[in-house]
Amino acid sequence: MWMNLHHQLPQLRGRIKPHLKGIAQSTSAQAFNLLGILAGAILAESYGVFSKYPWALLIFPGLLSNRGAIGGLFSGRLSTGLHLGTIRPQIKENTQDAIQLYSSVITLTGLSAFLLFFGGAISSVIVYGTVLRELYQVFVVTFATLALSIIVITPTTFLVSILAYDNGLDPDMVVYPITSTTADVSISFIYVMILRLISLESLLVSIILLTIILFFLAAAAWLHIKNLDKREYQKTLREFIGTLVLVTIIVTVTGYFLGRISERIGDTPRIYSIYPAMIDTVGDVGSIIGSTATTKLSLGYFAAEFSSIRSHLNEICYAWSGSLILFTLYAFISGIMYGFSNIVRLLAVVWCTNLLVVPLITLLSFFTGIVTFKRGLDPDNFVIPFETSLADGLTTIVLFLMILFWFR
Repeated sequence: MWMNLHHQLPQLRGRIKPHLKGIAQSTSAQAFNLLGILAGAILAESYGVFSKYPWALLIFPGLLSNRGAIGGLFSGRLSTGLHLGTIRPQIKENTQDAIQLYSSVITLTGLSAFLLFFGGAISSVIVYGTVLRELYQVFVVTFATLALSIIVITPTTFLVSILAYDNGLDPDMVVYPITSTTADVSISFIYVMILRLISLESLLVSIILLTIILFFLAAAAWLHIKNLDKREYQKTLREFIGTLVLVTIIVTVTGYFLGRISERIGDTPRIYSIYPAMIDTVGDVGSIIGSTATTKLSLGYFAAEFSSIRSHLNEICYAWSGSLILFTLYAFISGIMYGFSNIVRLLAVVWCTNLLVVPLITLLSFFTGIVTFKRGLDPDNFVIPFETSLADGLTTIVLFLMILFWFR
């Protein structure tokens, strides 16, 4: 028996090693969400400014989700383009596909700003009875945040894609998890900074912010006019605009539930500190599953049938395992920062949230990829943008329900 086991060990190691590598790669990519604790700390420590502007908490999830949706489109298309060779792993002298993709991201960010403003304005009027002066503040904060964030997030996504590809990593596994966390931290910092600036009620600050907004809108309009006759640009906008509208509706609901969480727990930093990391991680699980699936579909590795999910179980297990590890870490980090008095209940909240939300996001990501591919659409224009915004909404709703159950 021992001799047989001795001979079988190399085979077992050979079978286990790829799975360990897959879990390690997925967990390592998602580990960047630990930086999401920084976004959570910014949110927790800025509770005072959110109290001063109640509408600010309503539109905060929208900024994270819409920027994440556009970032998901960008990273998904980059990953697939690098695999197919339609985009080169270089910054200078890239393909027309790369240039048109970059242009569409800027244009879509401008459109996203308008949708978020209208959605946020309607919600704040209904929920808080926001007056005209406050609606102007909603406009400035929304547009200025997205304008400044695009300067950081879009080049970072492109650079991470190139570095991952050049170093033999799978861009589908690592790009979105890394860049989505960078986006969350950047947007949280920029958002709170702009809220603090407008609270100064300075004419100079208003002029600077309005100038930034005008430059941003002018650039988006110029790129739109310049690329109107480009096939890939038109296809991206045509397919993604519907997704963007749907995302805006979802995140409006998300903002409402985040407001309910605030009403329920008040100024409780242990929840706020891990909230961005949690929604980011669930979105990353969906992005890994969706992005790897769309690449396999494009390369013809499996049929465009829902039953093909059996051929994708490894990637699903890798992504889910990584998320469970990180959710546990988030709870303990929150305990280190704010005390362990409620650590058992906090662990129960994060584990239950993960176990309820991740299977739903997994099925939705895969199903969206199959349906869009079968209809002749580009799955990268739908899968990550749709599932990340839905992940934010579902995670927020389930988190709210778990808080009600475990902290009643």
